[in-house]
Amino acid sequence: MSRYLNAIAEATNTIRVQRWTIGVLGAVALMSLIGWRTRDTNLTAHIPPDLTNGATLKIGGKPDVPPPNVYTFGFYVWQQINNWQRDGNKDYGQQIFDYQWYITPACRQQLEADMRNKSDAAELIGRTRTIMEIAGQGFTPNRVITQGGDTWTVIADVMLNETIKGMAVKTTYIRYPLRVVRYDVNMDKNPWGLAIDCFGNRRPERLDVANIKVPSNNAPAVLPQPAGTAGAGTQGARSTQ
Repeated sequence: MSRYLNAIAEATNTIRVQRWTIGVLGAVALMSLIGWRTRDTNLTAHIPPDLTNGATLKIGGKPDVPPPNVYTFGFYVWQQINNWQRDGNKDYGQQIFDYQWYITPACRQQLEADMRNKSDAAELIGRTRTIMEIAGQGFTPNRVITQGGDTWTVIADVMLNETIKGMAVKTTYIRYPLRVVRYDVNMDKNPWGLAIDCFGNRRPERLDVANIKVPSNNAPAVLPQPAGTAGAGTQGARSTQ
């Protein structure tokens, strides 16, 4: 009789152990499922344009942003904000709105203040504007200054052209010190994860065309000397904008 009782006890213990094992495995599976559903599935990698010598990429987290990518982002967004194809009275505000995800809220406020000032002075009606890189003054390593792991200053030397009713009214050479920062925003709106914060504590400067020289292939890049401070686009710094 005792042999049967022992067999029943062993079977009961085995069932109990199996139940505990199944419970633990179920809990592990549930935790794995939750982790899989909540993990970040959007990974960002900034690939430098020149891969001749290879590159080391950091995926996810805060990936490293190569200086050429920072420069390209800063110049392109600023160029688009200053692209008034038909009428600055409408286009300026529309471009600010269209690129709001690529500028910080503080920078947007500064640009909107500049727009209002120009509108009040009747400086936007029928005015078109374009900016483009000065020939030979595109990206070089010394045009991206690292201010910290999440902040850069992009030195963009551009030619600004404005017309009214097809007549040229302004052609100016300007250096924009664009402050670029990491920007934690919806990746569907801004996949770069960067934003322009206007000019930081610097101001745009006029460039003297006589100081602008196209470097030869073997010569080191030397930034042209500015002719003097000439604000552009923010309160207290508006003359070239």
